[in-house]
Amino acid sequence: MYQKPDLNAPLAQLRENTAAWSASVARHASDERMGKGLAWDVELMEERDDIAAKIVEDFGTIDAEMSKRKVIDNAAPSAWTIDRLTDEQLAACKADWPELGMFADATIRQVADVLGIRMVRAMAQEAVRRAPGILQAHESK
Repeated sequence: MYQKPDLNAPLAQLRENTAAWSASVARHASDERMGKGLAWDVELMEERDDIAAKIVEDFGTIDAEMSKRKVIDNAAPSAWTIDRLTDEQLAACKADWPELGMFADATIRQVADVLGIRMVRAMAQEAVRRAPGILQAHESK
């Protein structure tokens, strides 16, 4: 079943390190630089190298988490995902929306965990609308 990945922490770290990089670049381009010489410029560049290494690590962390995911099991910050349906919620949805009966409960749960139950309903409604034409085409062959 779908597990929410923890991308919030690596994304927050990436934002923090990117802001530090921007501050370092702004500092290097500022008037503070005047009269400090080449050694000061080199020191700032070394500081940016350390920040760049942290940014690369952040992307590595995000990539490692995302590469564990399948297409339907996408990786996203937990704020972008939907909470799992409880048994009661699934039963209520199936009672209210009979078109969901065309899908197995496991399929409904898996897709609803990623896309939301309303998207599952929309897919079922589309399938119900298209089914007569598809069945007629198969029968005519």
